[in-house]
Amino acid sequence: DTVYHNYQANFQTLVVGTSVTNLINAGQVSSKGVEVDVLARVSSQFTLAASVSRINAVVDSFNTPPGAVKIDGQPLPFAPRFKTNIEANYRIPLSEGLKIDVSTNYAWQSKQQFSLTQTPDTIQGNFGIWNASVALSKPSDGWRVSLLVKNITDTHYATLLAQAGGFVWRVAPRDSNRYFGMIVRKDF
Repeated sequence: DTVYHNYQANFQTLVVGTSVTNLINAGQVSSKGVEVDVLARVSSQFTLAASVSRINAVVDSFNTPPGAVKIDGQPLPFAPRFKTNIEANYRIPLSEGLKIDVSTNYAWQSKQQFSLTQTPDTIQGNFGIWNASVALSKPSDGWRVSLLVKNITDTHYATLLAQAGGFVWRVAPRDSNRYFGMIVRKDF
């Protein structure tokens, strides 16, 4: 449970048809929530982990600039209400100190607003990302080779949506499209 007084924010307004960004003292915002993390060693080879959070981050009172819409009670940008992550790992010991790890995880989050101005076009809907990997390693020699697939279901999402000049700008992370890869690691 946290309250921020004199919250500083960039706020966009239209001035004679042109979008202008100003740094303003936005007023008071607050964040209340709970997070739970669980790790279970089901067997010596199999582990499960899960986390869930529920956060209510809102604008309590906003010092509204002239011509702007009042946003008291609206969500803070970049603050989804729910997030969850589930992971599973199965380790298979082989001869000569070799190990195979088979892992998967699924991360989900609820919709979030990216703009303090509460623009409808800057809302990212809820989405989930499923990843998996298989790794061969020899910890005593300090090496590991992993084959992975990110975003198995090819779920497209953005890490930023911004509106300016009549357009909506979308920033997409690398795993906004499904991809396959390999990671080779050697410790010295």
